[in-house]
Amino acid sequence: MTTWTYKQWGALIGALVMFSIALVGIGETALVVIFGIIGYFVGKFLDGELDVQDIQQRAQRRMSGG
Repeated sequence: MTTWTYKQWGALIGALVMFSIALVGIGETALVVIFGIIGYFVGKFLDGELDVQDIQQRAQRRMSGG
């Protein structure tokens, strides 16, 4: 069984987004994509794959200039 490459997944996702834009419009499609991205990060957090404290520390370092 062959697995898909990132290029193939990217092409499929791009085609689905364009199809969605053609069907429902750009505003509705953008909303779906934004909520999909938010859902991805929520799922990553719930799976324990997202270190929120590390992100906060990096943001604080950037804000303080160091």
